[in-house]
Amino acid sequence: MADLEPFLGRHRANPLYRYAGFRLVSWSAGEVVMECPVAEGTQNVNGTLHGGIVALLVDEAGTVALAAQDRDGRPGVTTDLNVSFFAPGRPPSVRAVARVLKIGRTLGFVEVEVFGADGKRVAQGRMTKHLGP
Repeated sequence: MADLEPFLGRHRANPLYRYAGFRLVSWSAGEVVMECPVAEGTQNVNGTLHGGIVALLVDEAGTVALAAQDRDGRPGVTTDLNVSFFAPGRPPSVRAVARVLKIGRTLGFVEVEVFGADGKRVAQGRMTKHLGP
């Protein structure tokens, strides 16, 4: 497992992620848990978590999971991202659990499940990341 501190420092300093309120709960090689508050600034007109924020959470949690498992700590560049929505993300927060499916020489694959505070599945995403030459 690579030293994630330089990457995590950039994550914590990113204004977009700070605005969304993302909080890294835990990480290990290949699995990350991240929380996102469902607050006024991230809600849609119905008072639930905006789908764009869910997609951002899937992307970020998956990126941290890949960087945590990759021996060189490469976060990669997202080449494909899909999200299926099952239920509204309601206050106070949602929790994303990202798991690395496979890391190859140039591509990484991640699955992310997003759960509401009640434990119900809100969304599921998958992403592919290009990790370099």
